Amino acid sequence: MNVFYSSPWVPVEWIEAHGLEPRGVWFAEDFGCGALPLSAGVCAFSEAMLRFAETHHDSAIIFTTACDQMRRSFDAFGGSQSARAFLFNLPATWQSPVALRIFRSEMERLGRFLQAHGGRAPATEDLVKIIGRRSQARKRLLESASRCSARQYAEAIARFHWDGSVSVPDHPTALSSRAIPLAIVGGPLTASQWGLLDLIEAAGARIVLNATESGERSLLPAFRLENVSDDPIGAVARGYFENCVDVFQRPNTRLYSWLGERLSARGVRGIVLWVHTGCDLWRAEAQTLRETFRLPVLLLEADELSGGSPREANRIQAFVETFK
Repeated sequence: MNVFYSSPWVPVEWIEAHGLEPRGVWFAEDFGCGALPLSAGVCAFSEAMLRFAETHHDSAIIFTTACDQMRRSFDAFGGSQSARAFLFNLPATWQSPVALRIFRSEMERLGRFLQAHGGRAPATEDLVKIIGRRSQARKRLLESASRCSARQYAEAIARFHWDGSVSVPDHPTALSSRAIPLAIVGGPLTASQWGLLDLIEAAGARIVLNATESGERSLLPAFRLENVSDDPIGAVARGYFENCVDVFQRPNTRLYSWLGERLSARGVRGIVLWVHTGCDLWRAEAQTLRETFRLPVLLLEADELSGGSPREANRIQAFVETFK
């Protein structure tokens, strides 16, 4: 059975070890396609997740508490179909051992949910193999970033979250040495919105850091595998909890440390801030990003349709021109 999840911080190794198929929604062709009945103030991604869940009747759906919008989508969906919906509690705080215990207890609760939907109790040896295989896949993807166009890399990461595979070009994609190095930071970027990346590169820039929720930030470092056989669930819990880098965390200093290191190392000259309609968390970071990194920030707001409208193209072109 497919288990669709809406956040990269849901432990997919744990799902796979139960004999089920974890599927990140970012790669799904029918996710967010077409106009949505968007209500004022409602996050387009959260609403798309709700509509997606309503059309996949034979699958389990995992929402998270990373934001109030996604929590409301769970409430709206769970009201009529609660048996196949799960709300994973992602602790917003991370500086306390209590938060790690909460994350682990959520994994145990998720395990009971998965077994109730046809999953099996995970065997330690299976979990160890899955951790190793997915860690190697993440490493390969991280090493392939410079060989791909922005769209190719976004697609490769989304495909990994869809089926665990790694598919990257055999030969590096030719990019102009005069292209302006930019970073894209923010919420999830779905398959219907990858055209935005083409627009950015067509304007004379290149994305050297995809720090969207479905981009490089979602590729956790390799797990610490020492003593994993003694405490496999603990190894997975620590791997996710200790490496989670996101805007919902309080304090979100890990996000800024992660960004700062990569923005500097890759010579980023400007930031495209990708914000879904109704997402107050990322919108509130625009000025802080400018002040912290002293870089120009272009805020692009996603709508319920595909990323890539003429208005977006004009704004991107004007932004890139400021660096020339």
